[in-house]
Amino acid sequence: MNRLLACTSVLALCAAFVHSAEAGDAKPVTPGVTSMPETLNGEIQRAKDLREKGQFAEASKALRQLMMVAGTDPRVASEYGKVLTQQGYAKDAVGILTKAVQLNGTDWTLYSALGVAYDQLDDHANARKAYDHALAMKPGEPSVVNNYAVSRMLTGDYAGAVQMLSQLHSKDAKVLANLSKAEELNAAQTSKALAVQAPTHAPASTVVAASAKADPSVVMQKVPNDPHAGPIHPANGAPRTLEHPAKPVLAAAASKLDVDPKGIVMQKVPSDPKAGPVKIAVQKPSKSAHTVEVAKTTKTEAKAPPPPSLRTASD
Repeated sequence: MNRLLACTSVLALCAAFVHSAEAGDAKPVTPGVTSMPETLNGEIQRAKDLREKGQFAEASKALRQLMMVAGTDPRVASEYGKVLTQQGYAKDAVGILTKAVQLNGTDWTLYSALGVAYDQLDDHANARKAYDHALAMKPGEPSVVNNYAVSRMLTGDYAGAVQMLSQLHSKDAKVLANLSKAEELNAAQTSKALAVQAPTHAPASTVVAASAKADPSVVMQKVPNDPHAGPIHPANGAPRTLEHPAKPVLAAAASKLDVDPKGIVMQKVPSDPKAGPVKIAVQKPSKSAHTVEVAKTTKTEAKAPPPPSLRTASD
Protein backbone atom coordinates (compact mmCIF):
# COMPACT_ATOMS: atom_id res chain seq x y z
CA MET A 1 0.00 0.00 0.00
CA ASN A 2 2.80 2.38 0.88
CA ARG A 3 4.67 1.49 -2.33
CA LEU A 4 1.51 2.25 -4.35
CA LEU A 5 1.13 5.66 -2.75
CA ALA A 6 4.78 6.46 -3.36
CA CYS A 7 4.55 5.51 -7.04
CA THR A 8 1.43 7.64 -7.46
CA SER A 9 3.17 10.64 -5.90
CA VAL A 10 6.20 10.30 -8.19
CA LEU A 11 4.01 10.05 -11.32
CA ALA A 12 2.07 13.15 -10.29
CA LEU A 13 5.31 15.05 -9.70
CA CYS A 14 6.68 14.11 -13.13
CA ALA A 15 3.45 15.04 -14.86
CA ALA A 16 3.45 18.44 -13.16
CA PHE A 17 7.09 19.06 -14.11
CA VAL A 18 6.48 18.15 -17.77
CA HIS A 19 3.39 20.38 -18.00
CA SER A 20 5.29 23.21 -16.41
CA ALA A 21 8.15 22.81 -18.88
CA GLU A 22 5.75 22.86 -21.84
CA ALA A 23 4.31 26.10 -20.49
CA GLY A 24 7.76 27.67 -20.60
CA ASP A 25 8.58 27.33 -16.90
CA ALA A 26 11.04 24.53 -16.03
CA LYS A 27 10.93 25.10 -12.28
CA PRO A 28 10.21 21.88 -10.31
CA VAL A 29 6.96 21.68 -8.39
CA THR A 30 7.17 20.99 -4.69
CA PRO A 31 5.16 17.88 -3.65
CA GLY A 32 1.97 18.66 -1.77
CA VAL A 33 1.90 22.34 -3.01
CA THR A 34 -0.40 23.66 -5.76
CA SER A 35 1.50 24.39 -8.98
CA MET A 36 1.63 28.22 -8.84
CA PRO A 37 3.41 28.71 -12.21
CA GLU A 38 0.85 26.55 -13.98
CA THR A 39 -2.09 28.37 -12.39
CA LEU A 40 -0.50 31.81 -13.00
CA ASN A 41 0.12 31.11 -16.68
CA GLY A 42 -3.46 30.01 -17.17
CA GLU A 43 -4.89 33.03 -15.33
CA ILE A 44 -2.71 35.46 -17.26
CA GLN A 45 -3.76 33.89 -20.57
CA ARG A 46 -7.42 33.96 -19.54
CA ALA A 47 -7.16 37.65 -18.61
CA LYS A 48 -5.43 38.39 -21.91
CA ASP A 49 -8.17 36.59 -23.84
CA LEU A 50 -10.82 38.61 -22.01
CA ARG A 51 -9.00 41.85 -22.83
CA GLU A 52 -8.69 40.99 -26.52
CA LYS A 53 -12.40 40.15 -26.64
CA GLY A 54 -13.22 43.58 -25.19
CA GLN A 55 -14.41 42.20 -21.83
CA PHE A 56 -12.35 44.71 -19.89
CA ALA A 57 -14.32 44.57 -16.63
CA GLU A 58 -13.85 40.81 -16.26
CA ALA A 59 -10.19 41.00 -17.24
CA SER A 60 -9.56 43.84 -14.79
CA LYS A 61 -11.21 41.91 -11.95
CA ALA A 62 -9.08 38.81 -12.60
CA LEU A 63 -5.87 40.83 -12.88
CA ARG A 64 -6.54 42.74 -9.64
CA GLN A 65 -6.57 39.43 -7.81
CA LEU A 66 -3.38 38.34 -9.56
CA MET A 67 -1.67 41.61 -8.59
CA MET A 68 -2.22 40.76 -4.92
CA VAL A 69 -0.41 37.42 -5.21
CA ALA A 70 1.99 38.04 -8.13
CA GLY A 71 2.37 41.80 -8.41
CA THR A 72 6.08 41.49 -9.18
CA ASP A 73 5.44 39.38 -12.27
CA PRO A 74 5.95 41.65 -15.32
CA ARG A 75 3.30 39.77 -17.31
CA VAL A 76 0.64 40.48 -14.71
CA ALA A 77 1.61 44.15 -14.44
CA SER A 78 1.72 44.43 -18.23
CA GLU A 79 -1.75 42.99 -18.77
CA TYR A 80 -3.23 45.00 -15.92
CA GLY A 81 -1.74 48.24 -17.25
CA LYS A 82 -3.08 47.56 -20.75
CA VAL A 83 -6.56 46.81 -19.42
CA LEU A 84 -6.57 50.04 -17.39
CA THR A 85 -5.50 51.96 -20.50
CA GLN A 86 -8.34 50.52 -22.56
CA GLN A 87 -10.77 51.31 -19.76
CA GLY A 88 -9.61 54.94 -19.76
CA TYR A 89 -7.96 54.89 -16.32
CA ALA A 90 -4.89 56.60 -17.74
CA LYS A 91 -3.34 57.84 -14.50
CA ASP A 92 -3.44 54.39 -12.86
CA ALA A 93 -2.31 52.79 -16.12
CA VAL A 94 0.83 54.95 -16.28
CA GLY A 95 1.79 53.86 -12.76
CA ILE A 96 1.27 50.14 -13.45
CA LEU A 97 2.97 50.22 -16.86
CA THR A 98 5.94 52.12 -15.47
CA LYS A 99 6.32 49.39 -12.88
CA ALA A 100 6.05 46.74 -15.61
CA VAL A 101 8.79 48.48 -17.63
CA GLN A 102 11.05 48.44 -14.58
CA LEU A 103 10.42 44.70 -14.20
CA ASN A 104 10.89 43.94 -17.91
CA GLY A 105 12.36 46.70 -20.07
CA THR A 106 12.66 44.51 -23.19
CA ASP A 107 8.93 44.36 -23.97
CA TRP A 108 8.12 46.93 -26.68
CA THR A 109 4.37 46.49 -26.15
CA LEU A 110 4.71 48.13 -22.73
CA TYR A 111 6.13 51.31 -24.27
CA SER A 112 3.39 51.40 -26.89
CA ALA A 113 0.69 51.04 -24.22
CA LEU A 114 2.48 53.63 -22.08
CA GLY A 115 2.37 56.07 -25.01
CA VAL A 116 -1.40 55.58 -25.33
CA ALA A 117 -1.86 56.24 -21.59
CA TYR A 118 0.19 59.44 -21.81
CA ASP A 119 -1.89 60.59 -24.77
CA GLN A 120 -5.03 60.10 -22.71
CA LEU A 121 -3.51 62.45 -20.12
CA ASP A 122 -2.66 65.00 -22.87
CA ASP A 123 1.01 64.47 -22.05
CA HIS A 124 2.02 64.17 -25.69
CA ALA A 125 5.71 64.86 -25.06
CA ASN A 126 6.12 61.74 -22.90
CA ALA A 127 3.87 59.81 -25.28
CA ARG A 128 6.22 60.62 -28.13
CA LYS A 129 9.20 59.41 -26.12
CA ALA A 130 7.41 56.14 -25.36
CA TYR A 131 6.56 55.55 -29.04
CA ASP A 132 10.09 56.35 -30.13
CA HIS A 133 11.40 53.83 -27.58
CA ALA A 134 8.98 51.17 -28.82
CA LEU A 135 9.94 51.74 -32.47
CA ALA A 136 13.62 51.62 -31.59
CA MET A 137 13.01 48.15 -30.19
CA LYS A 138 10.54 47.09 -32.92
CA PRO A 139 11.15 49.21 -36.07
CA GLY A 140 8.15 49.62 -38.36
CA GLU A 141 5.72 47.82 -36.06
CA PRO A 142 2.25 48.71 -37.49
CA SER A 143 0.50 48.85 -34.11
CA VAL A 144 3.08 51.29 -32.72
CA VAL A 145 3.08 53.41 -35.88
CA ASN A 146 -0.71 53.57 -35.81
CA ASN A 147 -0.72 54.69 -32.17
CA TYR A 148 2.04 57.20 -32.91
CA ALA A 149 0.06 58.62 -35.86
CA VAL A 150 -3.02 59.06 -33.68
CA SER A 151 -0.83 60.90 -31.19
CA ARG A 152 0.31 63.24 -34.00
CA MET A 153 -3.31 63.91 -34.90
CA LEU A 154 -4.07 64.84 -31.30
CA THR A 155 -1.36 67.53 -31.49
CA GLY A 156 -2.63 68.89 -34.83
CA ASP A 157 0.20 67.42 -36.91
CA TYR A 158 -2.11 65.94 -39.53
CA ALA A 159 0.53 66.00 -42.27
CA GLY A 160 2.89 63.96 -40.08
CA ALA A 161 0.13 61.46 -39.32
CA VAL A 162 -0.66 61.06 -43.04
CA GLN A 163 3.00 60.44 -43.81
CA MET A 164 3.38 57.81 -41.09
CA LEU A 165 0.21 55.92 -41.97
CA SER A 166 0.89 56.06 -45.72
CA GLN A 167 4.26 54.41 -45.27
CA LEU A 168 2.62 51.38 -43.65
CA HIS A 169 0.81 50.34 -46.86
CA SER A 170 -1.53 48.47 -44.53
CA LYS A 171 -4.92 47.03 -45.42
CA ASP A 172 -6.04 46.95 -41.79
CA ALA A 173 -9.45 48.60 -41.39
CA LYS A 174 -8.36 50.62 -38.35
CA VAL A 175 -5.23 51.94 -40.08
CA LEU A 176 -7.17 52.83 -43.23
CA ALA A 177 -9.83 54.66 -41.21
CA ASN A 178 -7.18 56.66 -39.36
CA LEU A 179 -5.42 57.49 -42.63
CA SER A 180 -8.67 58.73 -44.20
CA LYS A 181 -9.42 60.91 -41.18
CA ALA A 182 -5.89 62.33 -41.12
CA GLU A 183 -6.07 63.22 -44.84
CA GLU A 184 -9.41 64.93 -44.33
CA LEU A 185 -8.17 67.00 -41.40
CA ASN A 186 -4.93 67.84 -43.20
CA ALA A 187 -6.83 69.12 -46.26
CA ALA A 188 -9.08 71.29 -44.07
CA GLN A 189 -6.06 72.67 -42.21
CA THR A 190 -4.27 73.51 -45.48
CA SER A 191 -7.33 75.25 -46.94
CA LYS A 192 -7.74 77.34 -43.80
CA ALA A 193 -4.09 78.37 -43.86
CA LEU A 194 -4.33 79.44 -47.53
CA ALA A 195 -7.47 81.47 -46.80
CA VAL A 196 -5.72 83.33 -43.99
CA GLN A 197 -2.67 84.11 -46.15
CA ALA A 198 -4.70 85.34 -49.17
CA PRO A 199 -5.01 89.20 -49.34
CA THR A 200 -8.55 90.41 -48.74
CA HIS A 201 -8.07 93.69 -50.63
CA ALA A 202 -7.08 92.13 -53.97
CA PRO A 203 -9.18 93.50 -56.88
CA ALA A 204 -11.47 91.20 -58.79
CA SER A 205 -9.32 91.45 -61.92
CA THR A 206 -6.30 90.14 -60.03
CA VAL A 207 -8.29 87.20 -58.67
CA VAL A 208 -9.64 86.35 -62.13
CA ALA A 209 -6.17 86.59 -63.70
CA ALA A 210 -4.71 84.34 -61.01
CA SER A 211 -7.47 81.80 -61.51
CA ALA A 212 -6.98 81.81 -65.27
CA LYS A 213 -3.24 81.33 -64.89
CA ALA A 214 -3.78 78.40 -62.54
CA ASP A 215 -6.32 76.75 -64.85
CA PRO A 216 -4.91 76.18 -68.38
CA SER A 217 -8.42 75.44 -69.72
CA VAL A 218 -9.49 79.05 -69.19
CA VAL A 219 -9.19 81.11 -72.43
CA MET A 220 -9.09 84.90 -71.97
CA GLN A 221 -10.83 87.06 -74.59
CA LYS A 222 -8.54 89.40 -76.57
CA VAL A 223 -8.99 93.19 -76.41
CA PRO A 224 -10.76 94.36 -79.64
CA ASN A 225 -8.61 96.47 -82.00
CA ASP A 226 -10.01 99.70 -83.49
CA PRO A 227 -8.27 100.50 -86.83
CA HIS A 228 -9.40 104.15 -86.64
CA ALA A 229 -7.91 104.69 -83.22
CA GLY A 230 -4.32 104.65 -84.43
CA PRO A 231 -1.38 102.85 -82.85
CA ILE A 232 -1.34 102.19 -79.12
CA HIS A 233 1.40 103.97 -77.21
CA PRO A 234 2.14 102.31 -73.89
CA ALA A 235 2.66 104.58 -70.92
CA ASN A 236 6.31 104.85 -69.88
CA GLY A 237 5.79 106.51 -66.55
CA ALA A 238 3.33 107.56 -63.90
CA PRO A 239 0.65 110.18 -64.71
CA ARG A 240 1.95 113.78 -64.45
CA THR A 241 0.28 116.34 -62.24
CA LEU A 242 -0.59 119.84 -63.44
CA GLU A 243 2.04 122.48 -62.64
CA HIS A 244 -0.55 125.23 -62.20
CA PRO A 245 -3.87 123.60 -61.47
CA ALA A 246 -6.91 125.68 -62.32
CA LYS A 247 -8.54 127.32 -59.35
CA PRO A 248 -12.31 127.09 -59.22
CA VAL A 249 -14.13 130.42 -59.48
CA LEU A 250 -16.85 130.69 -56.93
CA ALA A 251 -20.20 131.85 -58.12
CA ALA A 252 -20.32 134.47 -55.39
CA ALA A 253 -17.02 135.97 -56.57
CA ALA A 254 -18.05 135.74 -60.22
CA SER A 255 -21.12 137.84 -59.56
CA LYS A 256 -18.84 140.78 -58.73
CA LEU A 257 -16.96 140.62 -62.05
CA ASP A 258 -17.28 143.56 -64.41
CA VAL A 259 -18.34 141.88 -67.64
CA ASP A 260 -18.73 143.77 -70.93
CA PRO A 261 -22.28 143.13 -72.13
CA LYS A 262 -21.11 143.36 -75.75
CA GLY A 263 -18.92 140.30 -75.25
CA ILE A 264 -21.84 138.14 -74.08
CA VAL A 265 -23.53 136.11 -76.76
CA MET A 266 -26.88 134.68 -75.70
CA GLN A 267 -28.18 131.55 -77.34
CA LYS A 268 -31.31 132.02 -79.37
CA VAL A 269 -34.50 130.47 -78.09
CA PRO A 270 -35.58 127.70 -80.49
CA SER A 271 -38.85 128.41 -82.23
CA ASP A 272 -41.73 126.00 -82.33
CA PRO A 273 -43.79 126.31 -85.55
CA LYS A 274 -46.79 124.81 -83.82
CA ALA A 275 -46.71 127.30 -80.96
CA GLY A 276 -47.64 130.33 -83.14
CA PRO A 277 -46.01 133.74 -83.23
CA VAL A 278 -44.22 135.05 -80.19
CA LYS A 279 -45.64 138.26 -78.80
CA ILE A 280 -43.33 140.64 -76.97
CA ALA A 281 -44.86 142.43 -74.04
CA VAL A 282 -44.06 146.15 -74.01
CA GLN A 283 -44.29 147.90 -70.70
CA LYS A 284 -43.99 151.61 -70.42
CA PRO A 285 -41.83 152.64 -67.50
CA SER A 286 -43.52 154.91 -65.02
CA LYS A 287 -42.41 158.48 -64.65
CA SER A 288 -41.26 158.05 -61.10
CA ALA A 289 -39.27 154.94 -61.88
CA HIS A 290 -37.64 156.76 -64.85
CA THR A 291 -36.76 159.62 -62.63
CA VAL A 292 -35.18 157.38 -60.04
CA GLU A 293 -33.24 155.50 -62.73
CA VAL A 294 -31.93 158.75 -64.27
CA ALA A 295 -30.96 159.99 -60.86
CA LYS A 296 -28.98 156.83 -60.18
CA THR A 297 -27.32 157.05 -63.56
CA THR A 298 -26.19 160.58 -63.07
CA LYS A 299 -24.98 159.99 -59.56
CA THR A 300 -22.93 156.82 -60.20
CA GLU A 301 -21.60 155.18 -63.30
CA ALA A 302 -23.98 152.53 -64.62
CA LYS A 303 -22.68 149.00 -64.75
CA ALA A 304 -24.07 146.09 -66.67
CA PRO A 305 -25.56 143.24 -64.59
CA PRO A 306 -23.60 139.95 -64.41
CA PRO A 307 -24.41 137.39 -67.07
CA PRO A 308 -27.22 134.93 -66.28
CA SER A 309 -24.82 131.99 -66.16
CA LEU A 310 -22.86 133.53 -63.29
CA ARG A 311 -25.75 134.60 -61.16
CA THR A 312 -26.30 133.42 -57.67
CA ALA A 313 -29.42 133.10 -55.61
CA SER A 314 -28.66 136.38 -53.88
CA ASP A 315 -28.82 138.21 -57.23
